[in-house]
Amino acid sequence: MTDWLKFIGLFALLLFLQVLLLDNLHWLGLVHPFIYLWAILLMPIELPRWAQMLIGAAIGAVMDLSTHAPGLHMAGCVMVAYLRPLIVARYVQDMDRMKGAITIQDIGTANYVHLLAVLVIVHHTIVFMLEAFTFHHFGYTLLQILLSSVFSFAFILMLEYVRKNT
Repeated sequence: MTDWLKFIGLFALLLFLQVLLLDNLHWLGLVHPFIYLWAILLMPIELPRWAQMLIGAAIGAVMDLSTHAPGLHMAGCVMVAYLRPLIVARYVQDMDRMKGAITIQDIGTANYVHLLAVLVIVHHTIVFMLEAFTFHHFGYTLLQILLSSVFSFAFILMLEYVRKNT
């Protein structure tokens, strides 16, 4: 039960930081870091896929409500939650021993970096392609995906290292 309370507290903190700080920073209209994705990565590994997708939908719905973007974040979060077990299985050698959240200590820095990069890029591609909903400005949308992914990745990795050292 305490693990769930920690997870909910962490998500509330990430949402608070996302909505009140990061969503109000406008970096050339291109960079939109989404640190709330870290909550999806930190879900317990033993959760069934349907539960991960349900939690991902809830996380996305909260972000959609706070950013007035109906369905964009929910679509990205549900897809990330759906693909997460497949991607985790690729980077985690001993799935049977794993319990709880995936950390750098558990799977190693290189595997964690690859896992995080794939999940961030998938999420950002879905969100920004749905937001644009056209190929007329594909270069601009691609630049948004790339820059936002880099910044989101850097922030989440930084948060993981802070969590690791505390």
